Amino acid sequence: MEYEFKIVELKPQSGLAIREEVAFSEIPAKMAEFFGELGAFFGARRITPVGPPFTFYHSWNDKVTVMEVVFPVGPGAAGEGRVGAMTLPGGQVVTGTHIGHYDKLPEAYTAMAGWMKSHGHSPADHMWEVYFSDPKVEKDPKKWVTLMYWPIA
Repeated sequence: MEYEFKIVELKPQSGLAIREEVAFSEIPAKMAEFFGELGAFFGARRITPVGPPFTFYHSWNDKVTVMEVVFPVGPGAAGEGRVGAMTLPGGQVVTGTHIGHYDKLPEAYTAMAGWMKSHGHSPADHMWEVYFSDPKVEKDPKKWVTLMYWPIA
């Protein structure tokens, strides 16, 4: 798949999240678990997210990742128990859109890292992706839209 990448400047964004170290093979199941738990938390407290959900990867390798599944929130929203506050960092990031199944995202990040290198930039050790499609609603993975962000180190 061909990707178009660009550099943008972002402002920090507050969110409520569940963070955990997860085996690479368990990412899809854990994401579903975390999204369900966050949905119940938001519903019980009548908190409305201020944008689409995302996953923040604090670290990444082919065996394990420290990840947070996040819903962005406005001022005053507080976590409790396993749901904690987090702030998405601002600054310069490379961004691009992936359309298709989530299992192809590693290839998209490889392409993004290559683009960064070819443009004289180094990627930070963390990245995130914003989901504009809900696989429970949109069954066709060819229509899943994910916006990827990778800060410049």
